[in-house]
Amino acid sequence: MKSVLVVFLLALSINTIAQTKDGVLDLKKHKIVMQFTNSDSVSQASVVNQVGNIRALWPNAQIEVVCHGGGLDLLQSSKSKAANGVAEWTGKGVVFAACNNTMKRRNITQADLLPTATVVPSAMIELTLKQEKGWAYVKGAH
Repeated sequence: MKSVLVVFLLALSINTIAQTKDGVLDLKKHKIVMQFTNSDSVSQASVVNQVGNIRALWPNAQIEVVCHGGGLDLLQSSKSKAANGVAEWTGKGVVFAACNNTMKRRNITQADLLPTATVVPSAMIELTLKQEKGWAYVKGAH
């Protein structure tokens, strides 16, 4: 009897973690806030790809990418190397947020940002508030 139970539990657990035929893990509304601080073009492309990787497996995931420090370059019209990817994912509900503290420090205005960028007062506060509301925190583009 124990062996039947073990086989049943094993089959159940495999079924629970298995991907569907189209690669989707589940359709739950996961909430993820990503911190992005890198200015280089490889990191910019990487964070946009990470958003795509998450959405491929969790199509209903709610994602916000909070950019500050060097990461603000991702959202600057004149410096973004992944503007098309940002626009594409913003059109699919992903939020790309610019830190207003970084903007002030670097003399950047809303007009300098991609039109799809959102401005938040403080990256640290935005990250904290999201985590307090149950969002998972991820450091983007390593």
